[in-house]
Amino acid sequence: MSYDPKIFKIYLPRMVHGDWPIGHDCIAEEGIHDAVSNGHGAVSIVLSDGRLLGVKPGEFERLQ
Repeated sequence: MSYDPKIFKIYLPRMVHGDWPIGHDCIAEEGIHDAVSNGHGAVSIVLSDGRLLGVKPGEFERLQ
């Protein structure tokens, strides 16, 4: 069974960055971003370079 993620919008009230050592150079500024969710419900921001930055439930608000 495959999973086809749908893109939705989230709002970040403050900047979020990845953790060391994986993704420590990934940064998402405050504002509205495209995001996806995996089959388990984990949410990631789609960065401008195509990489994904995982966000914790308390770090964002889902808009749609």
